[in-house]
Amino acid sequence: MSETLCPMLSALPPVDAAGQPVNRHCLEEPCRFYDRKAQDCSLSIAARLTSRLADEAQSRIDADMRAALIQAGQATDRIAALESTVNGLGTALAGLESQMASIIEVQQKVADRLLEEMSLLNTRTQRNDLAIAAVRERQEAAEAGQVAIVRALETRLKKDEADLESGRRDEALTCNNRGVALYYRGALEAARDAFRRAIELQPGYAEAYNNLGLAESRLGRETEAIEAFRQALNADPKMGEAYNNLGFLYHTSSQFDRAAQMFGLAIENAGDSSIAYTNLGNTFYAMQQSEKAVEAWKRAVDLDPMNQSARRGLRLFQQDASPN
Repeated sequence: MSETLCPMLSALPPVDAAGQPVNRHCLEEPCRFYDRKAQDCSLSIAARLTSRLADEAQSRIDADMRAALIQAGQATDRIAALESTVNGLGTALAGLESQMASIIEVQQKVADRLLEEMSLLNTRTQRNDLAIAAVRERQEAAEAGQVAIVRALETRLKKDEADLESGRRDEALTCNNRGVALYYRGALEAARDAFRRAIELQPGYAEAYNNLGLAESRLGRETEAIEAFRQALNADPKMGEAYNNLGFLYHTSSQFDRAAQMFGLAIENAGDSSIAYTNLGNTFYAMQQSEKAVEAWKRAVDLDPMNQSARRGLRLFQQDASPN
């Protein structure tokens, strides 16, 4: 469906001097010439009125001319009257033509003004678009800067956390080493506190748990020692030394089956351990399984010919067997 052309802008050419299409369509209510009461363009109303007046004038002329022709034979004054009427109508038509010319001139001026305002509006729109684009670019740059700052902070935080964790590991290692030194000097309670501090700094520190178990065992705290060895194995299930120490505790409390199991796990996870084989032999001997005990002691001596405990066990067995 085609749109209605504006009565004023219809006089404009379809395109301007730059070859751009000229909007000649009626704007209706937004237009300043729109009569909201009549719901129509006031210019269109005037044009229709003018056309109607012209049609009515032409109708009257035609009617008068017909009457004049019919009454041609009447008196001269009637003819003069008719001529006067015709002249009056001609004058009216001339006035209407003058009014139409004035209206067309006004329409042309209004059209020129509208084109000027449309050009200014387009210019302002382009400027606004450029300003919005500039603001968007600045916003994107600011967002990119914020992202870079966040990433830098995250990187710094990760580095600080890594440094802190490294520092805690170093301090935990220092505490563990201090505890070992105190343990061998006989300062068992101080050694225990050092091992606990190492674990506090680095939870899951298997070696510190194992050392804590040794200290608790020497202090006569068997339950605490067993728990410490178990924590060491939770942290490192392959820690053969912890299995060996746990087995030794079970052996001293006459839990020989459990002791033999722990020494077996110590051998399995620590490889060929001469100490674990020696302890396993001692446990088998206590369980009166002499053949298994001798086999374990011999394996211990094979692995470490200087293992005096294993050799002593073999001698003990030989002494027990000599009366037979």
